[in-house]
Amino acid sequence: MTDSLEEYLYTIYVLSKKNNVVRVTDIANSMEVTKASTNNALNLLKEQGLINYEKYKNITITKNGEVRAKYIERRHALFRIFLKDIIKTDENLVEEETEKLAHCISCHTAAKLEKFIEEYMEKRK
Repeated sequence: MTDSLEEYLYTIYVLSKKNNVVRVTDIANSMEVTKASTNNALNLLKEQGLINYEKYKNITITKNGEVRAKYIERRHALFRIFLKDIIKTDENLVEEETEKLAHCISCHTAAKLEKFIEEYMEKRK
């Protein structure tokens, strides 16, 4: 899965937690992309079994899609904690840099980062 598709999936997940209904327009507006780009991404996510999608219908996330989105959400949380609480990155940069970093690491590295953060926070107690 590409970084871009991960971001679409994550956006659908976040929107579905806020609203009962997720539409192409909601995703496109949230991500500041075109509806055409959104439709292309949605078709790819549907092919991978991560969402339920039919043109002009509401979009829902599948169980597999939810598992993947929760993993992406966890990576975001890890980087947010690391940037904000551990290395004290400027508050204005935390979200932007979290977005960039959360999509460029492997599962292995994410697990190592999580372990590091847990150990670091434990030492601070």
